[in-house]
Amino acid sequence: MNTGGTRQTKLTHNAYDDLAPAWSPDGAKIVFVSDRDGNDEIYVMNADGTEQTRLADNSASDQRPDWSPNGAKIVFESGRDGNGEVYVMAADGSGQTGLTSNFVSDRSPAWSPDRTKIAFWSGRDDNEGLVTEIYVMNTDGTEQIRLTDNDVSDQAPAWSPDGARIAFASYRDGKDEICRPSAKVGHIWA
Repeated sequence: MNTGGTRQTKLTHNAYDDLAPAWSPDGAKIVFVSDRDGNDEIYVMNADGTEQTRLADNSASDQRPDWSPNGAKIVFESGRDGNGEVYVMAADGSGQTGLTSNFVSDRSPAWSPDRTKIAFWSGRDDNEGLVTEIYVMNTDGTEQIRLTDNDVSDQAPAWSPDGARIAFASYRDGKDEICRPSAKVGHIWA
C-alpha cells in the first residue's frame, strides 16, 4: 500500500499464513515467512508478488528475516539446532550458516546499516533463559557482545538509520515499552 494507506494490494494468495515481510534494499524483492509447506520457512518474491520461492527447507521453523543493506544476504532466526539461533544465507538461499549456538534461543536478528554488525536478543546470560538482553556481533558471528544488563527482558532490536543507536522493547516498567539508549552502540546499557 501507499504510505497513506491507499492502494492496498494483496501479494500472496493461499490458505496458509504469510507474515514478517521485509523489503530488499533496492525495492525489487520481499522476503517473508510462510507455513505453506508445513512449518515456517523463509520465502522471497518479486515486489509485485510473482515468483514466490522458498529459500530455506528444513523440518524446523525459520523466522524473522532481515536483508543486509546491500541486498546480498539475509539474516534470520532458525530452530533447526533445537532452539532459536541466528543464521545467515545468500539472497538466493545458498550458503545457510549458523552464527550463534547456545543452550537458549538467540532471536530477532537485525542487520546494521553499515553491514558490519547484527543485533539480536538472547537469554544466554540468565541460567533459565527467562531474562533476555540485547547483543551485537560481527556478521560472521564473532565478537558476540551483550549491550544491555537488566533484571527484566530486553528484546526486538532495531538499528537507527545511521547505525549509532539501537531501539528495543523492554519490560522495565512492568509492561513492554520501547527504549532507546542514551549511549551509542558499544556501551553497556543498564
